[in-house]
Formats: sequence, structure tokens, C-alpha cells
Amino acid sequence: MQHLYAFKQCRKSNFQLALDQIEAYFQPDLNSMEVQDKNLLNSQKEIAQKIFINSYQTPHLSQTEAAVEPKVKGSIEKALNFYQQHNKKDAERLKKEVLDSVDLLYDRYLLLLKLLVELSDFVQIEYSETKRKVYTKKIIFEHELKFSSNKILIPLKKDAHFKEELSRRNLKWNQELIRQWYKLLVKDETYLAYRQLPSADFQQDSEIVHYIFKEFILKNDVIQSYFESEDINWVENRAILRGIVMKTLKAITENSEIVSLFELSPNWEDDRDFFKELFYYTIKHGEEHEAKIAEKVENWDVDRITAIDRVLLEMALCEMICFPSIPVKVTINEYIELSKIYSTPQSNIFINGVLDSISQEYLKEGKIKKSARGLLDNK
Repeated sequence: MQHLYAFKQCRKSNFQLALDQIEAYFQPDLNSMEVQDKNLLNSQKEIAQKIFINSYQTPHLSQTEAAVEPKVKGSIEKALNFYQQHNKKDAERLKKEVLDSVDLLYDRYLLLLKLLVELSDFVQIEYSETKRKVYTKKIIFEHELKFSSNKILIPLKKDAHFKEELSRRNLKWNQELIRQWYKLLVKDETYLAYRQLPSADFQQDSEIVHYIFKEFILKNDVIQSYFESEDINWVENRAILRGIVMKTLKAITENSEIVSLFELSPNWEDDRDFFKELFYYTIKHGEEHEAKIAEKVENWDVDRITAIDRVLLEMALCEMICFPSIPVKVTINEYIELSKIYSTPQSNIFINGVLDSISQEYLKEGKIKKSARGLLDNK
């Protein structure tokens, strides 16, 4: 969604840059020895910009538009070419970023699990370093080492698939970072209370791991600054990662020998193609669907509709039209759920109403054609 929103912003910028290009084209040439007719230049600029505004959504000028004088026509064609080429480049760049961001999200998921393991392992490192010091007032008792053998983290430490994924993706933590963050952890009152327990049962081990992840890792300012510097979408991704990491941790029981890692998708290669196509079609039909949405909400100030809602509506319409095997009802329900997560409290009602109205209209007009399961589930 954020990449489609980014494309909308790019498209607006490209539109304005194209208009600026026309304006610059008709600026008086201060180095010319000939007298510059500023009124004529201004008139030509206004004609060129007006035609560009009327024709920028089409690949070619109409016969009437093309009949203007050569200088005006040339400036329009250059502006159209600039606008179209830059939109194409932005679309390709953002499409790649969409897929990269999904892979990055999975990397962050694995690294967050690995961070819990690293903090646990550092307990023994701290103990060994303390023992090696000749002069120290610090004494670490055996019961204070319990986090290193935390019953939730042991299966994670032993899980071969987890280790394989980390190795395959070359994911590791800088040990100096771990050292810095561990020093912050040992000052945390909740962790210190756990550390001082004579022993800990499975429930207590589970609670401290959940606490460290939710309240320490995801809320500590120092750690958050690190993730924000590594991931420009961290604020949005954090909520997603919180959910999938917690789901993984909660699935570990006293008898667990392996960990059920979250999967990007059972058929990731197929889903990659779906994401690429959905992104492409949403961009291709974006302006057409913007107009349809504006028509359906004519009693509503379109500019007041949240950017996320507009993107969700356009994506949903493309899915309805361009993916015949996906039932309309499934699409509507999916985007209602997405609006609950990413948009305002009332957005799900708004999304449902607009999509239901447009889908009914498109079905009657034959713009939505479903096949196989997609058709059966619509009945």
C-alpha cells in the first residue's frame, strides 16, 4: 500500500515538473539578440499547459491538439514524454521495492527472534567475563543465569530450520550492539526481578520472554532508533512483526522440540507474481478508478478521504477486474480487514459501502468477469 501511495506522490510530482518544463520552455531568452515578445511567449505557454493538462492521461495528442503551431506542439510532446517516462521509471523502481520489502520483513522477523537468543546467550558471556576479572565487587550467582537456559528460547536455539534460515540469508547481529543492549536490559526492573528468582517455571520463563520482546525490544528508544535507521518503514512494519513474533513464541510449549516459524507464504513464488501484477494493474488503471471512486462519493470531499482508503479502494477494484479466480466477496472482505489494520476506525464501513456499490455496477456492465471458483463463490 505504501508503495502505491508513494507512486501517487511521484506521479503528482512528475505532473508538476512537466508543467514547469513547459513554463521554462517559454521563458524569454536573455542571451538572444532578438527582441523577445513576452506576451506571445506567455500566450504560447498557457496554450501548451492547457493542452498538456487535457491530454496527459493519453499517449498521443488528438488531431485538434496536434494542429497547434510547431513550437507549442514540441513543448507539449516533450512534457508528455517526460511525464510518461518518469512515471514508468518510478513504477519499476517501486515494484521492485514492494518485493524487496516483503523479503526484508521476513529478515526482520528472523533477526528479532535471533535477538532474543543473543540476549539470552550474553548472560553466560557476562558471567565468564566477570569470573576472569581479578578485582571485582560484582558477584553473579547461579540462579541469576536462568535466562540463558530459558525454556521458551531453548527450542529456538536448537531448531535446525531456524539456524539454516539465518545462515542462508546471512543474518547475524553485531556483538557490540548486543553488548550495549544487554547492559540496558540488566537495568530493567522487571528483568531484574525475574533474574533474582531462585528458580523459574515454564510460565515465568514465557512471561519474561514476552515482556523483553514487547516492552524492552519494541519500546526501548535506543533499539528503536537502530531499527528506524535500518528500515524506513519500521513504524508500519513493527506492528506486523510484533504479531508474527508473538505468534511464534506463544506456539512454543513445554514439550516443543522444534519451532513453527512463520512463512512468507506456502507458495511465495506464485504470490510474488500476484503482487507484481496487482501493483502493475493498480498503477495502470489508477486514474480511471480514481474517477470512479470520486463519482461514487460525490457527496463526500474526495480530498478528505484518507490516502490509505483511496489506495485500498483502487487495489480492490483492480483485484476484482483483473483476477477472475478471486471472488468479489473475498476481495471486499480482505480489504475491509486491511482497512481495520491500517486506516481509521470508520474506514471499514466506508470501504465496504463503496466497493459493494461499484462492484454491483461493474458486474451489471460486464467489467467484472469471474471464472471457475471465483464465479461460484459470488453466487
